[in-house]
Amino acid sequence: MASYSEEFVAWITALPMSARARKARDHLLEFGSLTTEQLANMGYDHAPSAVRDLRDAGATIARSNVKSSTGKTIRRYTLVEEFTTGRAGRVGIPKKFRERLNKEFGNRCGICDGHFEDRELQADHRVPFLIGGDKSELRLEDYMPLCASDNRSKSWSCEHCPNLAAKDESVCGSCFWAFPLAHTHVATREERRLSIIFQGAEIETYESLKAQATHEASSLADVAKHRLGTP
Repeated sequence: MASYSEEFVAWITALPMSARARKARDHLLEFGSLTTEQLANMGYDHAPSAVRDLRDAGATIARSNVKSSTGKTIRRYTLVEEFTTGRAGRVGIPKKFRERLNKEFGNRCGICDGHFEDRELQADHRVPFLIGGDKSELRLEDYMPLCASDNRSKSWSCEHCPNLAAKDESVCGSCFWAFPLAHTHVATREERRLSIIFQGAEIETYESLKAQATHEASSLADVAKHRLGTP
């Protein structure tokens, strides 16, 4: 059993946070630590998000590596008894704002440009909340809609980015995950990236690319680059 002071327990349980963050918090208060494997067993496919929400609410979480039940290296999160100030949780995104954002983008994901229903898109901070926080007012230009797949990919990439410690917003401003059409790096790695999703009638083009890749014993990416004119 974990041992935290009554003052700390009262403080952290009073913090506003999401339901998944509360579930992680309650486990941490009882046992002190929590692994990604345990979070997955609780039903969270992207386990670190629950801990990220808890951290956003103001909790201090230490990270370390441990072995899972299958011998794989995974994360272990430990709740640190530390009172913080000036760390507000995420501002809730009103439904009308999210709908306006989706309309602004034509209901397309800001990363892959795929077309999705309103309910399938999530309003995401261009500059991660952990680095830029929330602004004094909601502005469309500070957000972009992401499909669930790209939202998970961005979360993983940002959580492992060197800039997470430096917290330099200007670095995020030129990153693929913030401005895919005007980026100079991907999570500080110098490269250019293009994410494409094929939907509807476009699937025929994808199948053609796949057939060519199979015939040439090449990768699908190489075939696509060749058709685009890359040497």
